[in-house]
Amino acid sequence: MGFNFNKYMPVGAKVRVIEPMNVPEWCKWDDDKGRIATSVKKRLQCLFFQGDRRVTAEVVYVSKEAEREQLRRDGRVKVRVRDPSGAMLTITADPTKLTGAI
Repeated sequence: MGFNFNKYMPVGAKVRVIEPMNVPEWCKWDDDKGRIATSVKKRLQCLFFQGDRRVTAEVVYVSKEAEREQLRRDGRVKVRVRDPSGAMLTITADPTKLTGAI
């Protein structure tokens, strides 16, 4: 049995969306205690799901076991999105819609 990147996303893997799409309704971001404005969060989230090459994204490790299990049951992973200006946001994404970044 080979390694299926869409099913087993290693932590730290650079990812991007396979094809552009709208932001899923269930996609939410982690609380950053007000470090980034909501408008910037929405823009980063939209750019990631539109497949913009300027933003980079990588799979992040979830330290809380309960949260990890919930994500596994929902079939999702946590992804950290970063734009060239340095703004960073952690969101949930569907691993079947992601592929390794080139």
